[in-house]
Amino acid sequence: MVPTWLQKLLILQDRDERCGNIERQLANIPADIRKEEAEIAKLQNQLKEQESDLKHKEAQRLEVEGEVSDAEAAVVKYKTQQMQVKKNEEYQALESEIVGLQDKISGLEDRELALLEEIDLRQGQLEKAREEIGNQIHTLETHIELLQRNRESFAADLEEAKEALAACEPEIDENVLQQYDYVKRQVKRPPVVVALEDGRCKGCHLKVSGDVESMARKGRELVRCDSCGRILYYDR
Repeated sequence: MVPTWLQKLLILQDRDERCGNIERQLANIPADIRKEEAEIAKLQNQLKEQESDLKHKEAQRLEVEGEVSDAEAAVVKYKTQQMQVKKNEEYQALESEIVGLQDKISGLEDRELALLEEIDLRQGQLEKAREEIGNQIHTLETHIELLQRNRESFAADLEEAKEALAACEPEIDENVLQQYDYVKRQVKRPPVVVALEDGRCKGCHLKVSGDVESMARKGRELVRCDSCGRILYYDR
């Protein structure tokens, strides 16, 4: 039969571990929220890049459109001048300029058409991206809201768990409680109080000395593993 002092110590450890688990969950939430916020910012930047690229293409199209207008105005100007010149050489020189401008206009119009097709394609891609990224951001924002609710819930759970832990501490012998706190600070990971099984500590899994095993079996006093220092008990 497990002695009363050990039963109380195991209850303390169970409540202590619950506090620790909740604290770890709480500690992880800010980093999880930052991670989701960073992903949202990344998605928003991706969308902005596509929007910026589309605007750049539209600006290029407007620039080409302006060049076409300027070239067409120049053609009109040269044709007007042709009607006024009297020398054939001057007429032919203007004709050459007009042909060059018309070739330029043709090339510009081809470029403008290609830009229009590319703009239509990118507009479709942008609309699809807005929908897809919007859905992803909504999912991430929903997860952030859940994490924030969890933080509030865990905070309330932690307060309750701490109260339960504090309530059982006065029932434990002061010396036992001091040793529990000491071992808790020394071991790298819980539990602090572990069973002895087949002569081995279930904390470090190493075999204990005969004296330690004998004392643990008797269960009359607190005994610690001679390898890891955890508090041992013999579970009959």
